[in-house]
Amino acid sequence: MNQLLILASPAVHPSTEAFWKHLGEAVVERNDLYVYCLHEGAQSLADPRLANPNVRLFSCPRAAERFSPIPLEHLTLGGPGLLAELVDRSSSIRAYTPS
Repeated sequence: MNQLLILASPAVHPSTEAFWKHLGEAVVERNDLYVYCLHEGAQSLADPRLANPNVRLFSCPRAAERFSPIPLEHLTLGGPGLLAELVDRSSSIRAYTPS
């Protein structure tokens, strides 16, 4: 099963804590995971929990440029077209937003 987790909430936020909890559970279940960070969600790009080989990491280029503290080699940048492709490939989608 391919799961897409979309993270748009800042690094310190209840939605982001829910994201980390779900990510940990999905990694244990050995699901293939796509994580797409946009807006303030890109603050979490440098977190070591995303360095898992079962996690494919994507981000909005503007968000990565603005919010990510360091460049990442294992990160694929792409906008709405890439996000649409990830949505199409995924059997499950969850979004973590600041609302």
